[in-house]
Amino acid sequence: MNQPVFLDSKLVPPFQARLSAFNTAFLHGECLLEAVPVYQGKPLFLDDHLARLKKGCRFLGWSLPGRGRFQKAIQLFTSHPGSPAHFIIRFGLVQELDPPASPRTFSRKPPRLLAMIRPMRHDPEDSFPPSGRAGISPIPVPGPLAAPGQFKWIFYMMVRRDFRLHPEWDEMLRLNEKGFVVDGGSSAPLWAVGGKVYAPSLREGGLESVTRMKILKLCRSLRIPVVEKNWKPSDVLKKGELFFAGSGVGILTISHLMGKRLQHSTPLALRLWQQYRKFALGKGQS
Repeated sequence: MNQPVFLDSKLVPPFQARLSAFNTAFLHGECLLEAVPVYQGKPLFLDDHLARLKKGCRFLGWSLPGRGRFQKAIQLFTSHPGSPAHFIIRFGLVQELDPPASPRTFSRKPPRLLAMIRPMRHDPEDSFPPSGRAGISPIPVPGPLAAPGQFKWIFYMMVRRDFRLHPEWDEMLRLNEKGFVVDGGSSAPLWAVGGKVYAPSLREGGLESVTRMKILKLCRSLRIPVVEKNWKPSDVLKKGELFFAGSGVGILTISHLMGKRLQHSTPLALRLWQQYRKFALGKGQS
């Protein structure tokens, strides 16, 4: 898919998008990223995603572009002839510095806003959620104080390494040094057993996932008890349903963990998927 890039409030061909080499992402790995699902031109949970992005800007001392800039990017991609009906739009914020730039060089200029789109990993028209295989990352998750909970860009390289080594994985569990599940690779892991949904506590260092938050809120509205509790992969192998919640997958059910088939169905995940589809298809936009 040869999609353009949104830069400076317009769509440009990908090889014509220009940033100064003196930008904070290239020099210092300093940037902010946010992925928002868009269904038939309507962004899902946009305000929540922008609120999380605002926290990151506050941490870095940056200003956040106005909401209208993000909406314009969504509108331009929606109307572009090559765009699919449903897509993920990935926003990026990066600052350009005046040369010469050192680790102690800072700027008061507003960051530049870029955006690109990619296809969904799920189809909201499908009555059943996507299913896949999961692995377990061998690299322990750093402690909860290693980075603010609203963005975890410093961990992306570890996730990409694991996916590079294990292309058969659709997702992964990431554990702390005690072996408890903390987070996933690109979406949030949840374990359902006994009519309850168990979510790793964010106090352990996981990402403040917007879709996770919405799915847990949906559980409560459906009178499905939600428990923040430490659990291990071995618990999942014994009983219950393992699934992931994220912008790119919606809800992803897991059939195999580390090559071992999970011997259980996914009725609760299916129920949550049906409700998520209502949001995605415009009956519950928020």
